[in-house]
This record gives sequence, structure tokens and C-alpha cells, in this order.
Amino acid sequence: MTLGQKIKEARQERGMTQKQLVGDQITRNMLSKIENDSATPSVRTLEYLASRLGLPAGDLLGELRPGMDEIPDGLSLMRSAYREGRYLDCMRLLDEDREACATDEGFLLRARSAAAAAREAMAAFDYEAAKQYADDADYYNKQGIYYAGDLDAEMSLILLECALRLDREEYEENRREYLRAAGALDFRSRYSLAEAAWLHRAGNREAARETLGQVTDPGIVASPAWAYLRGILEEDPRQALAYLREAEKRCDPRDRTLLLKIYAALETAYTAEEDYRMAYRYAALQLHGEE
Repeated sequence: MTLGQKIKEARQERGMTQKQLVGDQITRNMLSKIENDSATPSVRTLEYLASRLGLPAGDLLGELRPGMDEIPDGLSLMRSAYREGRYLDCMRLLDEDREACATDEGFLLRARSAAAAAREAMAAFDYEAAKQYADDADYYNKQGIYYAGDLDAEMSLILLECALRLDREEYEENRREYLRAAGALDFRSRYSLAEAAWLHRAGNREAARETLGQVTDPGIVASPAWAYLRGILEEDPRQALAYLREAEKRCDPRDRTLLLKIYAALETAYTAEEDYRMAYRYAALQLHGEE
């Protein structure tokens, strides 16, 4: 009995549908491929399915041949196919060699090949094929150690577009997955923070303030670098002090470069407020920090 047959039989014995078995870990389409032995599950997926079926993980893991963590020589054929742009051949070779496909590099090649095939299918307006390939790429990208956030977002977007064109109900699910993956890749706030710092350094305070206002990521707004920039760009002296004190509180002591800048800004701010005792304190902290 093959691994796929074993999983299907165990599921049916328990009166479970594919939807009930997959939960939120994998798609029904991927489970169907695993049960038909047309896709190779990762160790993580097998452990998940075993737990859902109430089986010892070893019952399913034992179906994978020993030595699966080693890169077999057979992968050279898959690498060549991928480099030459023969993506379907690469996937076929991996599907034919379970041991090869169940390695981290095997998962990587399978994900990248399926993603390339999905793009080609979209360009050819073959949305059914694009959906299948994107689903494969999404699954294999999340196995092993070579997960790529950009690929996750791109395949979720292709699945979303296919759901629209094929009038499928998966649109909302694909939309949530895309927003999750794309959100993790959104570097706009991080860039805006760097750009605001550069504009301030160039003497363009107005543009720096405007650019800093474009930072919306809560994680960036909660950073010491944001509070420091907000403080040195603030026109109200009291507000400036409040932001700079917050920057000092947030700053990791190991970040000596930023901390010294904060000390210098606080010295300037307290001097402007004619609080010379505090200004002296921060001047001394700078001298101590530079030793």
C-alpha cells in the first residue's frame, strides 16, 4: 500500500471528508494529490495528518525511505531541468523520486518550478492550470527551510486572480492569504523612515516631516529611531523633549550609534529650555559613551 493510499484509507475509516482532515494546514487540492501519490508531503505535513487521524506519527513517517534528509544524486537532473527552464520536467522528475522531493532542496525546486509554471499558465490565460501550479508552489514553499515570503505573496495573488476568473468561492480565503503574505513584505514604512532621516540630514526639514508622516507600520512607529526623528523634527520644544525621552527609553543600550544621537539631541533640547543641569547630564553621557 502506498503512502497516499494509507492516508486515504485511514481517513475513510474514520468517516472524515478531505475538508475535515486538512483543517487549516493544507488545501483539499493538495490532500487529494497526496492521496493519489502525485505529490510528496513534507515531514511536517505527515506529522499534522497523523495527529488529525489519531495515528502515531511513525505510522506515516515510516513510509518515507531512510536518508531523506540527504541530498540524493538524482537532484542533479532536477537542477538541470530548472536551470534550462524545463519547469514541468523538473516537477515530473521530483514527483517520480519521492526521496529527492522530500529534501529541503527538493521542496525548493518543486516550489520554484511550480511558480514558474503558474506564471506561464497565467500568461497563456490557462487559469485552471495556473491555479493548480500556484497551489503546488504555495504548498512546497512552506515546507523545509527555504520559505520565501515574496513567493508566498505572489502565489496567493495568482490564486486570488484565478478564483475571480474562474468564479470560484476561494476568493476570500486567497485574499486573506495574500494580505497576510504581502503585509509581511511591506517595506514602505521602513523606507520612509530612512528617507526622512536622509532629508533631515540634507537640511530639508519640511520634506522630512512630510515623509515621516507616511510611516504607518505600528512596529516602526514604536521604534526608537522613529521617536528620535519625530523629536528632532518637532517645532514645539516640550513635545520634542517628550519624543526624545521616549526614544531614549526605547533604545537598546547596545545601539550606541543611535543612543549617542539621542543624547546629543536631548542636550540641545534641554539647552533650548535653559535646563542646563539636564543639558550637562546628556553632554556627560555623550563623553562617557564615546570612550
